[in-house]
Amino acid sequence: MAGSDVSICFKLLLLEAKPESLATVRNVWSNAEVFAQNLVQAQGVADQISREKVQLVLCDLVGTDCLGLEVLQQIRRVHPHLPLVAVLPCQDFALALSAFRNGVDDVLIYPLDKEALLNSWDYVSTRTKINTQLAHTQQAAKRSLDDLILLKAVGETTRSAEDLQKLLDRIVDLIQSALDVEIVSLMLADDEGDLRIRSACGLPVNVLENVTIAPGEGVSGHVLVHGEPVLIDDLSTDGRFPLRSGVARYRTGSLLSVPIRYQQRTMGVLNVNNKRNGEAFTGVDQELLLTIAHQTALAIENMKLVGRLQGKNLEIEHAHADLMKLHQDRTRFVCNLSHELKTPLTSVLGFSDLLLNFFDQIEAPKMREYISGIYTEGKHLEHLLTGMLRLFSIDSGSEDWHWQSLSLSECFARVLRAHEVEIAEVNLELQVDFPSNLMQVWGDQDKLELLLEALVDNAIKFNCQGGHLSISAANLTLHGKPAVYLQITNQGQSVPRESAYDIFQEYSQLGELDAGKPSGVGIGLATCRAILRQMHGEIFLEPVENEGTSIGLLLPTTELTHD
Repeated sequence: MAGSDVSICFKLLLLEAKPESLATVRNVWSNAEVFAQNLVQAQGVADQISREKVQLVLCDLVGTDCLGLEVLQQIRRVHPHLPLVAVLPCQDFALALSAFRNGVDDVLIYPLDKEALLNSWDYVSTRTKINTQLAHTQQAAKRSLDDLILLKAVGETTRSAEDLQKLLDRIVDLIQSALDVEIVSLMLADDEGDLRIRSACGLPVNVLENVTIAPGEGVSGHVLVHGEPVLIDDLSTDGRFPLRSGVARYRTGSLLSVPIRYQQRTMGVLNVNNKRNGEAFTGVDQELLLTIAHQTALAIENMKLVGRLQGKNLEIEHAHADLMKLHQDRTRFVCNLSHELKTPLTSVLGFSDLLLNFFDQIEAPKMREYISGIYTEGKHLEHLLTGMLRLFSIDSGSEDWHWQSLSLSECFARVLRAHEVEIAEVNLELQVDFPSNLMQVWGDQDKLELLLEALVDNAIKFNCQGGHLSISAANLTLHGKPAVYLQITNQGQSVPRESAYDIFQEYSQLGELDAGKPSGVGIGLATCRAILRQMHGEIFLEPVENEGTSIGLLLPTTELTHD
């Protein structure tokens, strides 16, 4: 959604000091769905934002004393990532500083005009997108390591339904301690699809034994159906869920419920009530409970897996060894990534420090050099983060795929054109051999070219000066099905035979197999493997007679069933 497009349709909340004080905003975004609220009557505005799925808030701070700041603080507590813009009566630095301290992303000055509003939305939406991507990256990296620890613990301690109950009880105790609440309930869907309490604390025995929630019924049933968390700041003003009789045990009107999901399937709900300090739940509480819910879903699924593997001790030992190897690779990946991120960041900070402290003493050529360094290192940071986010997205199955028949030669031509400069710099002898009757590949063009780009980049990076780069393809039949065989060979250092399996595993790095170690953190080949898993293709290391590396691929040519 671009702010420069006045025809966009989105949901906007205006918090006005007096009626129509922000009328200019309505005129700028005439197609937006606007909700207006008087600041004096702004009680329950955080729940209104949740209920209406508001995407931007503008708050009028003209003549409101501290009232507008208090409302902004309330919103930011419940919605930590929602774009907030404050409108000031004049260029009041103290008021602007207070607004930023209370969580706003930008401030505007009266009188408002179209250009200022559009520029402000461009700024806050871009900032929100970047912050959200970084938060997702950090959460994905943390979960990747936590998953392994939990998987190992579950695999060693669970063998029966009794063990599952002990684990659920431990999770409930953990939630009660972490969020400092009086009431916790962990509900799982039964065979009929209804929610039943499997573990809880702070609830009467008759509730534990008799409560059954149908899909769509109340807060828990709503979360089960929609698979999204519900954070209510005040149940009495929220309006989505009617107050029930016999719920006096809930001292506060603030509720928090999150789904327990595994692979796009909601299997249960986690509910918490009554913070011991009497305060309402916040967006931070929601993020923590979502993390615990993710771990709970993983633990339950892993227990089912362990149950199916009982009696297969040898397979369990192999799986354990693989998990430990993956744990080591991921730990190494995080260390390498931290180093790769720190190096350009150090350069950016260094150049920036020079510019800030010696601006008047730096000559124009040097200043251009420093600014160029900041830009170059910033692009490197962007490349690392984009690659990592793309890997997590593809590997988790959250990417959209547009399946179609594709010409492998045309895809390769576009990729090679993008690498013409690098090939010329290394003075490589390029040889491409595609038969005229080569069958088309079944896949997604964007993902296929991302796969080819990573392989070509590696073939150039690990090649020798003046070496050969050979790319060939052929039609073949494998297990009675047509396929395309693709081979990419370079004349650089060889990959040890014992590493032939490791280099295609997640977070393993080809660069660490030789002393030269070109820069990188192992994202490229892991991305290739994730893409081929979705395509039902294969990737493997081919034997070579002399120095060099040869990678083979089998690509499907017909539509398959995709999970």
